[in-house]
Amino acid sequence: MTYVFKCKDIGMKDAFEVQADTKEELLPVIQAHAKASHGINEVTPDLLQKINAAIKKKGMF
Repeated sequence: MTYVFKCKDIGMKDAFEVQADTKEELLPVIQAHAKASHGINEVTPDLLQKINAAIKKKGMF
């Protein structure tokens, strides 16, 4: 199973997209992108909830 996260799905304007075999593999990549590209140093519980809601199984979006 492949999981996909797109920044635009949580309201960001960039085209960042990442895929991984598990949701757990996505989170460190998303955190690194958030820090480098958006200046977000801490993923708050609210932001984490939005990220998790935006993660889709490939083929379901």
